[in-house]
Amino acid sequence: MEAHDPAVPIDVQDPAVHARRVRSRLPGQMVRERLETAALLYGPLYSLIEIRQRVAATLPRRTGFVRGTALESLESYREFIPDDALLKWDDAVRSGLFSKFLVATPTYYRDHQMDPWIIAEVAESTDRWVVIARW
Repeated sequence: MEAHDPAVPIDVQDPAVHARRVRSRLPGQMVRERLETAALLYGPLYSLIEIRQRVAATLPRRTGFVRGTALESLESYREFIPDDALLKWDDAVRSGLFSKFLVATPTYYRDHQMDPWIIAEVAESTDRWVVIARW
């Protein structure tokens, strides 16, 4: 085993560590890791279309009514958000994994119903979303 030269940073002597540090400075190279981490921490990844379908499916079928999903940025959402959902959102923001947060609300036509969801887009993932909270 070679001795460590104190004049050379340790990561330069370990190519895997050095490559990881270089990769972390290139956002596109970290997409796979962000996707894996988001899935481990928050559950399955979905496309936005799949999220819309899942939210709409929470409403019971009613003859003559079309189930849908309204999306709104979390920052402009005006209804009350329970504390536990806000704390889950705050944890998600602090993780640095996500680039966008939306509130998805089930609707019949344009009439908003109950049970909104906070969803988040994994940063630079090209349409991979997770469910952060439901209430």
